Amino acid sequence: MYLVDTQIRNFVFLFVIRNYLRTNYFIMKLIIRRTLLLILFWFGIFFINRIIFYCCTMHLLSDVSFSIILQSFWHSLRLDLSMIGYLSLFPFFLYALYSVFRKKIILRIANGVLILFIILYNLCAFGEVCLYREWKAKLSMQALEHFMNPSEVFKSASPGLTVLFFSLSIIFSWIYIRIFRRKISILPLHPLEMQPLLSRAWKGFAYLLCAAAFCIISLRGGFQQIPIQSSDSFFCTTPIANDVAVNPLWNLAFNIMEYENHFKENPYKDFAQADADAITRSLYKVEKDTTVQFLTTQRPNIVYILMESWSAYCVKSFGGDNYAPFIDSLSRQGIRFSKLYPAGYVSDQGIPAVLSGYPCISRIAIINENSKSVPLPCINQDLKKYGYQSGFVFGGDLNYGNIRSYIFNKKFDVVKEERDFDGSIPRGKLGIQDKDMASEYIKILNSAKAPFVYAWFTLSSHMPYDFPGDKKTLVKTENDYVNSITYSDAALRQFFNEAKKQAWYKNTLFVVVADHSHASHKEFSVYDAEYHRIPLLFYGDVISPEFKGKVVENVYSQLDITYTLLKQMKLEEESKQYVWSKDMFNPYSKPFAFYCSFSGSGFITDKGFVGYQHGLKDLVFNTVKDNPALTDSLVRFGKAFQQSVYEDYRLK
Repeated sequence: MYLVDTQIRNFVFLFVIRNYLRTNYFIMKLIIRRTLLLILFWFGIFFINRIIFYCCTMHLLSDVSFSIILQSFWHSLRLDLSMIGYLSLFPFFLYALYSVFRKKIILRIANGVLILFIILYNLCAFGEVCLYREWKAKLSMQALEHFMNPSEVFKSASPGLTVLFFSLSIIFSWIYIRIFRRKISILPLHPLEMQPLLSRAWKGFAYLLCAAAFCIISLRGGFQQIPIQSSDSFFCTTPIANDVAVNPLWNLAFNIMEYENHFKENPYKDFAQADADAITRSLYKVEKDTTVQFLTTQRPNIVYILMESWSAYCVKSFGGDNYAPFIDSLSRQGIRFSKLYPAGYVSDQGIPAVLSGYPCISRIAIINENSKSVPLPCINQDLKKYGYQSGFVFGGDLNYGNIRSYIFNKKFDVVKEERDFDGSIPRGKLGIQDKDMASEYIKILNSAKAPFVYAWFTLSSHMPYDFPGDKKTLVKTENDYVNSITYSDAALRQFFNEAKKQAWYKNTLFVVVADHSHASHKEFSVYDAEYHRIPLLFYGDVISPEFKGKVVENVYSQLDITYTLLKQMKLEEESKQYVWSKDMFNPYSKPFAFYCSFSGSGFITDKGFVGYQHGLKDLVFNTVKDNPALTDSLVRFGKAFQQSVYEDYRLK
């Protein structure tokens, strides 16, 4: 009997031990298997979302070979693995805890965190899809800043893009979460209570050690000395392929950190700072400080018309097509600048470039930093001491892009925006359309005290292009945009027809210029200087007869406008503040312009231009490739200018 009892006890003991070992082994095997599946799951999400990106930007791929598209998937792997390292660090830690303590709440937290990451990634990826269709740029902190006014963001987005963003985000988040719950997530298990804590602890620690090593190595991109950068995914001179290869959430997270730390050091360090500043200063040196006078009076009224997103390729007299016949006609009666380039690519860069002569670089707009915009010069402040009244007029919400802060910092006497106009005036999503604002601007100028300097910032040529009237089929691509130019052109015709009847008209100089350019029916790359070329026109009875109809064919920048006007007005002391500007009517000025896009920059002279993408060694565009010395010179000037501007901004 004793022998039987002993055999039974031994059998039970062996059964328990075998189950104990089998259960422990099963749980660890399950965790490891699901860990590997989770890594593959993230790769799958990244892969599918890239395909969706390409499908949604087909109109930008006409010059991109299928081979380049395929290569972008391969070159994305390292940065994707780095992103997986970041996304997995906390969930893997929770998995290790669960392997030790076996509490349901731990797995629920891990699964909840991963579901949150899936949603966050999709919002980022599909937000970037929609942004790229409009800006040709990846999602960034600069774009997110606009969400400080979310209502304005959704007003300015076209209905199609809004529907696209929410549809993709909701549908694919639901699909991915469903797959995750069914195939990837770990469900709580209850092993036998007799399992020793110490045994579970060392296995959990071993798992955590391996998982942490994987995450740390992957997130920094390997064992190399310098951690992985977005440029490690760049592999060609096709910007969209490089952009697709860069993981969108990794890029956004890095951009936010870079944005937060951008005052600490200059990321554009191609030269010793003193050398960069010396190269930049040399661009503004003139043999003789003189000017050719085109004004018949030194104290004209000045009326700026800042045209939202106008490309030179929509105006025939600027080398484009005849979609703005009135401005085309007007430009032939004034002074037109056929090679004028903006400083940047968004309004919050363009407005201070025109009025304050202050440059910008990729992803930075000085008016988003209130403390930095206060010291900027501005033409309205310069003219105040000479009795000028000033005003800024906009049919929308000036809070968008922090423009209101800049306008009030510059102490304009009269500031009018949508909320200040009669509620009976029809509104679009962004505010009052240009034809209605043309009438309002006339009323405001009629009540202004001469001499005056006023600016009207137009609105209708901005998405969602909901101006009244039918839209014709004018072009295959960017048809709504081109139609908006035609509508705004008609609004400007209406404005000038009324302005000519007013008493102040004969003593007024009109400065008609775009704040920045826009993708047009010409389908230029955003790194091409021609994408950025914009119209500039000086017009009015105060221009000497011999200058009416004159075409200035030298390369100039938006930055040069206000400085040129101050030199015409013989305001030497005031003009000295505009250190980033040159006189377009000084025959000794060097013709050049620096422009930037979200991910690159370019430098243009009368001899040609170079365009480059940040992080890519090879030039994306080079019209002087047959002249290596000139190529090196243009690159040198562009990189030095970029470095000097950033340093000035950082320390301002």
